[in-house]
Amino acid sequence: MTDDIETTRADAPMGDEPRADAAITFRDVTKTVLTADGPKSLIKNVTLDFEEGGVYGVIGLGGAGKSTLLKLIDGTITPTSGIVDVLGENVAGLDDRGLARLRSRISRAGVFPDFDEERTILESVAVAAGEAENAERPDEAARAKALRLLREVSLRSQKDAHPSQLSGGELQRAAVARAFASAPRILLFDEVTAAQDHIEGREILRLIRQFAKESGATVVLATHEIATVKEICDHIVVLDRGFVVEEGPTYAVISDPQTDQTRVFLEAASSLGKVDALLAGHDPVVDLRPGQKLIALRYVHEDVSEPLVSLVTRKFGIDVNIMLADVQIVGKYPIGGIVGVFEGPERNIRDAVAFLRSKKVRVEILSEN
Repeated sequence: MTDDIETTRADAPMGDEPRADAAITFRDVTKTVLTADGPKSLIKNVTLDFEEGGVYGVIGLGGAGKSTLLKLIDGTITPTSGIVDVLGENVAGLDDRGLARLRSRISRAGVFPDFDEERTILESVAVAAGEAENAERPDEAARAKALRLLREVSLRSQKDAHPSQLSGGELQRAAVARAFASAPRILLFDEVTAAQDHIEGREILRLIRQFAKESGATVVLATHEIATVKEICDHIVVLDRGFVVEEGPTYAVISDPQTDQTRVFLEAASSLGKVDALLAGHDPVVDLRPGQKLIALRYVHEDVSEPLVSLVTRKFGIDVNIMLADVQIVGKYPIGGIVGVFEGPERNIRDAVAFLRSKKVRVEILSEN
């Protein structure tokens, strides 16, 4: 069990003032709790801006601080030090009425959705929709809106079911529908695809992206799944043991990570990370004959779009046998790379490597014979 350490804050923001285009601002924020082993900081010296209308992915392993970050945004917890400014208000300075007003503009869906067991799923989503409806007959309008949202998350046939009658994945989808229903300014999602299969998860992400685009809402999506972030996020924040270790546009962070923590995280989710294990284990698949080189190619710039492997094989008269590949399209551009065995005259391979580097591909010779 943990207890909050007494919060101490300056009267004015620490560091820069919140940006005018930021829906959410963190300024030197730390959250510390007391545990049986002493004080523990869940978030440490975090300074971030979440722009209005942006879709942000907060990634990290368990215990990185992702859920804590979301709780600080909606005022579920307050910072031990620093300032959290949401929609122009210092969250820690709000009284109960102010918090209620702020939370009416924020929706949240998490791993374990909380639904009133006395209400059907349709009724729960309609209650959320009714809070945002201005129609003359809000009950009817809210139910119609709720029904449409449940249809979009493939739950129309379960509209009259109670929470205990739904699976974990169905409850998560119902929570996403409820989050959309109140037309929020900010959407917070915590591992929202964790209980979904691949197809359902991708559909939920598509709906989140569509809602954000149509409504202009700011989305903050916490996840340990890098594939989720690649799917819909404009911007990534990487957390490690409470610290922000890296943040930036999705393509830039994934294609060219600047910190060891981010690289380890990304490699664990990519088949390209297997090459080190293959080399360390002297796997026959990477045994090289004389004149062969094992080379990794990684796309690190958005303007790389040519079919480079087929191009170098023709242009330089070499053979390339692809051993591992993980190339995806993020924001219309390729991301990831390949590991292949290059074979041919030494000079030809050298010229091919120079050519690839001139095309803004990161080239690393892993092994050669």
